[in-house]
Amino acid sequence: MSMTLSRTSRRQASPYLATVFNQPTGTLKSWRVNGAELIASPLRPDFWRAQTDNDRGRNNLKSQGVWRDAHQGATNLDIFVGYVGNEGNRIKIQVASGPPKAGNAVWQTTYEIYGSGDVVVTVKFSPNKTDLPKLPRLGLQMTLPAGFERITWLGPGPLETYSDRKASRVGIYSGTVDEQFYADYTEPGETGNKADVRWVALTNRKGAGLLAVGMPLLSVNALHYGTEDLNAGKHAFELPRRDFITLNLDWKQQGVGGDNSWGTWPHDEFLIPCAEQSYSFRLRPVSAGADLEQLARQTF
Repeated sequence: MSMTLSRTSRRQASPYLATVFNQPTGTLKSWRVNGAELIASPLRPDFWRAQTDNDRGRNNLKSQGVWRDAHQGATNLDIFVGYVGNEGNRIKIQVASGPPKAGNAVWQTTYEIYGSGDVVVTVKFSPNKTDLPKLPRLGLQMTLPAGFERITWLGPGPLETYSDRKASRVGIYSGTVDEQFYADYTEPGETGNKADVRWVALTNRKGAGLLAVGMPLLSVNALHYGTEDLNAGKHAFELPRRDFITLNLDWKQQGVGGDNSWGTWPHDEFLIPCAEQSYSFRLRPVSAGADLEQLARQTF
């Protein structure tokens, strides 16, 4: 069973939007702009990253492996759907779920859907056990269909950046999703991340796609490889490249470290404790020819 929310603006230049939520699970399972589908698989919690050389050197599968499959088997605890705002121009969908392997935690995702087409996503992670290992990643992951190959972002760049590797100039950068994968590491692993992102857009050849705006910042990754794909071979050519795009819109990813590669953890300020955390971002469908900078600056 699904709930569909649609909008057609009176202004001809504005896009037709259709947003579909799965009622039993509360997930955003379809989002169409002028007939083009933006979602291949819905947003879901994510706690794990592909291993880097430093992760392998300190055997983080043993020390942090509890988080690898923590997103699986989530049980929905509560779903709230209601109209908010002075004139019912905003719909709020709040989903609380319990990933059983994530410290007996409650993961709450709130979607606020505006008449403008914007969706504000707010995440709250509340573990009942806080003595578990540090988290490699805390955020949301989804997949986009093939074709949204152009990535543009405002943040440090143009090379990959991490919480402890971001001494790069902040600017607007653009490239293909394929270009975000770095193939020359000794062994494939986590790659292509963008820390402290103000906004990011994934668009197709016509310029239509999806915009995500940090409130205030995001850690972002977009690749033609899933998390497990990046550790599926000893060499880059052995990895299973996908047509779809795996997109991470995270609060934070653990630092990559590097004091040595045989046991040292990243510094404490670049670790993610197992404690209550929350963050927000805004999603907006992008129609062909839209000004990304202007859309990112818009208030609603």
